[in-house]
Amino acid sequence: MSNYWRRLPIYLLLDCSESMAGDAFFSLGNGLNAMIGELKTNPTALETVTISIITFSSKAKQIIPLTDLLKLQIPELVLGSGTAMGSALELWTQCMEREVMKSSATQKGDYKPICFILTDGEPTDRWEDIADHVRNNIVGKQANVIGVACGPDADTNKLCRITETVIVLKQATSSSFSRFFKWISASISTTSERLESSGNKGISLPALPEEIEIQQTGKQQQFTTSDRHVFLHSKCIQNRAFYLLRYTKIIDQIDLLGSSNKPVYQAVAAHPLENFEFAEGEKTPGLQVSTSQLLGFQPCPYCGNSLWGMCSNGHVHCCPEYQNSINITCPWCKVTDTYLPQSFDVGSGVG
Repeated sequence: MSNYWRRLPIYLLLDCSESMAGDAFFSLGNGLNAMIGELKTNPTALETVTISIITFSSKAKQIIPLTDLLKLQIPELVLGSGTAMGSALELWTQCMEREVMKSSATQKGDYKPICFILTDGEPTDRWEDIADHVRNNIVGKQANVIGVACGPDADTNKLCRITETVIVLKQATSSSFSRFFKWISASISTTSERLESSGNKGISLPALPEEIEIQQTGKQQQFTTSDRHVFLHSKCIQNRAFYLLRYTKIIDQIDLLGSSNKPVYQAVAAHPLENFEFAEGEKTPGLQVSTSQLLGFQPCPYCGNSLWGMCSNGHVHCCPEYQNSINITCPWCKVTDTYLPQSFDVGSGVG
């Protein structure tokens, strides 16, 4: 008989798409680090828990393979375009097959893995087939899966297709993420302790904090759409630093546009980012919107310029206020153009 020490594998699938930019993304990283630190204070968790982290935006990546708590160091999370949830589910199933020790005639394998899927966005890849496979063949049989909808606008319908256990983080704020990751830590700690004492292969969920609720079975959302945000990839013309301009849809129909089926978006934020992962080969994202659909401006987070413009090569950057016309050198392609006030189409990111 082998002396193999049975592990409790924990997989975290984290949405790092554009829609997570801002407080939600910083809170996600801070909450994750706090959770790991808290788990390291639990002797039973230290003996049994192993954690893997898979991130997904334009593509899915396992940034941490299944690792013992003592050896675990969280790398920097990086935002990117898109929400490749289908790829993340596919990668997770492959990682489980490779990393989780199965029981045999001579030894017991690892305990049943627990997977948390955190997302606030609309999947941008083909996800339906792998979601059905996970729901029908993995959930409850090979792993316990908990879907986590981050924020009031997250689409729980998609998560409910993957697993029957879906919880809703009502607000994606720093305090909410902090309490949520404490809840995950408590869930993992309690489960690991009960596994060691009774061999129970289920998951033990403590009481939910006030800002987290269980998604009601059969309850369908009607308001979530794939075009709820417009993201413009922009740079500062002074220091060439990157930031995301976020516009949020405010109404589906408006007579001012002369068309009843064009959404209108309001400028709500400009997110400075040190690192950003563009989709492979991406020049301009697929969604095109007219500037006539975009209302208002958010100032550049670096230099304070109140406007933005687009060069002749389709790159967006900040722009100072001007009258009639202005010459600007694009911080992306270094081309100098003369800029005039006008309407045009611009490519938008998706998250």
